Amino acid sequence: MTRSPPDQIRRRMATSHCGIVSGARNAGISLFEVVLALVILVTSLAAIGQLISSGGRGAVKSRLLTQAVFLAESKMAEMASGAAPLASGDNEQLLSDDPTWVANISVSSGPQTDLYIVTVEVVHQANSSLGSVSFDLTRMLRDPGSLIAERIAEQERQAAEEAEAMQSSSASTPTSGVGGGASGGGGTASGSGTGGGR
Repeated sequence: MTRSPPDQIRRRMATSHCGIVSGARNAGISLFEVVLALVILVTSLAAIGQLISSGGRGAVKSRLLTQAVFLAESKMAEMASGAAPLASGDNEQLLSDDPTWVANISVSSGPQTDLYIVTVEVVHQANSSLGSVSFDLTRMLRDPGSLIAERIAEQERQAAEEAEAMQSSSASTPTSGVGGGASGGGGTASGSGTGGGR
């Protein structure tokens, strides 16, 4: 049975309409995929940026903490050697060219005489929490003044012993010389007696 031309036209129009609808559906799916990809990209970039920011903050904190440890050790060594007084103090500036570094020093009596418990707290003062760092160092130190006094007393004692030894040696030397002179005198007298016999 042959179809009339209008039936063929209708069939072709229906086929082309279905193709348009199918193409539109494919285009809608592609747009959704693009939007999803953009969302994933933005989320990934935000996460990477957060990681970079955290890494930068960690590097700054580590550098400041290392400097705080160095300053605390230096201050403790100064007090142990007597270059700095062994006394408590607050907000002592550590660097002449950087007022943000200060030290809080606490000195208390230890379990023995001339032994003290010294705590040095180094603080980096900053306007933001990123640069705020503190480090505490606690040690037992002897009073450097007492150590110096002990060394001076030891040196004086050694000097006194050496002086006493020199005096004793110089006192024994003239005694032996006098004895020799007496022996010589006896020899001279013997010679005179021989001459008289002749």
